[in-house]
Amino acid sequence: MLDMNLKLAAEEFVRYLNSSKEVKDFQAAQEKFNNDPEVSELYQRFTRLAQEFQQKQATGSVTQEEINTIKQLQQQINTHPVTQEYAQKQQELMVILQDCNQAISEITGFDFSATAAPAASC
Repeated sequence: MLDMNLKLAAEEFVRYLNSSKEVKDFQAAQEKFNNDPEVSELYQRFTRLAQEFQQKQATGSVTQEEINTIKQLQQQINTHPVTQEYAQKQQELMVILQDCNQAISEITGFDFSATAAPAASC
């Protein structure tokens, strides 16, 4: 059973983290990314083409034109301003989470993220 003081401290930490500029900026960028019609259309096209590509790749019937098309579409997605903003905000949030992990690890005296991460299975 989790000690009540520890539970309260964890809840306070989560509230503080959720109110941080980095989390708020990430959530806004994520919302924009998830709801942008142009990005959504690009992803739908990419997903469809990727499935077709995998099927054709299995039979060895992929053409250079198809390879170029899927690469161009991926490039469009990656260079889209909404995608770039989302990736930037995600990276900024990762820095904050790494800092939090380091602080917790220093306090506890062990690598918190390694202990908290689910065990890898083969």
